[in-house]
Order: sequence, then structure tokens, then C-alpha cells
Amino acid sequence: MKTITPPQLKIIHTLLNDLSIMDKKRELVYSFTDGRTESSREMYLDEASALISYLKGRNEYTKNINRIWHLAYMAGIIWKGDENEMAMNAARLNEFCVNRGTVKKPIYKQSVDELKKTIRQFEAIYDKHKRKKDDLLYLNDLELYLNDLIKREDYEKAADVKKRIDDMNTQKPK
Repeated sequence: MKTITPPQLKIIHTLLNDLSIMDKKRELVYSFTDGRTESSREMYLDEASALISYLKGRNEYTKNINRIWHLAYMAGIIWKGDENEMAMNAARLNEFCVNRGTVKKPIYKQSVDELKKTIRQFEAIYDKHKRKKDDLLYLNDLELYLNDLIKREDYEKAADVKKRIDDMNTQKPK
């Protein structure tokens, strides 16, 4: 049988590092070689290919989970904090996904395809949050500009700015 190639070995080590599971390498190699060896250098070509496929799948899964957490943080759904806060964040995300998510499952029970649907939902939530935040910043800038115009007694421009502020305040949220 053909043995593992140097590029395969490199890919395995890179993926193990990316997933922060280098400490599990011996166990993974042992299971993918049916107990024949714990050394990745002694793997056969097909065993190495199977391990790489497995790790790439885990890598994609982990990246999707991390993307959801990042979007949830950016949208203000979860917050940074200590271990207790992180546990609360996980509970918040799972509750959201079960009750209001497109998949209706806890985040860690979703497949990669289901996670992609959840990512699209969180991207939409974040986009709406960002637009709202941008609108509030713009409104604040308009109010500062209005105050400046009033101080300079430029009442004609001030009236136009005031109308714009009023229009923004009376717009219904989308």
C-alpha cells in the first residue's frame, strides 16, 4: 500500500492546528488506521485521505459556528465576557435558533447545510442592526448640524435640516 505523502502530512497538521485539536492527533490517527498506528507518518494514502476529509468537514463546521457567533456579537445579541457570560451566550444562541431560527434546532445540532441557512439569517439580522445604527449616527450628526445652524442664525438651512430630522423620526422601521 502507498504511504502518506508529505503534502497530506502537512494538510493534516495544518487542519489539526486550525481546529485546535493537535492534542487529539494520536487518537484520530489510531481510529482512522483501525488501530494499526498512532503515528500520522505511518498512515496509508487512503487513510490519510479519509482523515483529511473528516478534518475538512470539521473545519467547515467550526468556521460556520464561529461565523454565527461573530455575527451574533456584531448584532448585539451576545456580549463578550467571562466563562459564565459565554455559557449564557451559548444558551441565548440556542434558544434563538430553536424558537426563532430558520432551522428550529440548537446551533450545535445543526448540519453544515443547516448552519449555512442560520448564517444567512444572522447576516440579515446584522445588516438590519447595522442600518439602524448607521441611521442613528446620521440622525445625531444632523442634530449637531441643526444646533450649529441655529447658533449661526441660518434659519433657512436649519428649517431644511429640521424637516429631514422629522422625516427620519416619523419613518416606520422596515
